[in-house]
Amino acid sequence: MRLLRPLGVLLLLALLAACGNSRTPIPSLTQPAAPNGFRALLFPRAGIRLKVPRNWAAIRERAPLLAIVSSGAAIVAVWRYRRTGSRQPDLGRVRRGLIRAARARDNTLRVISSTVTTVSGSPAIVLDAIESIAGHPRRVRSLHVFSPAAELVIDEYAPPPVFGAVDRQVFSPLARSLQLSA
Repeated sequence: MRLLRPLGVLLLLALLAACGNSRTPIPSLTQPAAPNGFRALLFPRAGIRLKVPRNWAAIRERAPLLAIVSSGAAIVAVWRYRRTGSRQPDLGRVRRGLIRAARARDNTLRVISSTVTTVSGSPAIVLDAIESIAGHPRRVRSLHVFSPAAELVIDEYAPPPVFGAVDRQVFSPLARSLQLSA
């Protein structure tokens, strides 16, 4: 018994000495998971269908926010705002207004690009910028799609160092998968 006690103490000290010098990388909470396939996320009443990574969390919310899809510090927020009137907006004017509103919220905003395009046959605006969200720099891509009854907004954001990889693996495929119904 006397011999076992010092041996146990030596074993414990040896184990403690090994801690803190580990070569095992600490997982980053900001590193998003690579997608493990995609699944459909449907909003029949809103007329929206898109594909999101199977292994990312998808939380349904209350309108106008329909869902948040996330992994680590990479986030996709899906919004739907009602529109009145059937006229299509002047997209150049709307694009300038969106940039003004974003700058009013964040005076550090750096616009990378802004594009007028079409998505699923509907007019759209894409804004790409570096913004500060909760005090942290994030690269943000906002897709605004205009139908006669609604404006759909998909905000995709991640820390700038990982945005490119997340964009290739998740954000761009998700935006391409977007389908709108009447």
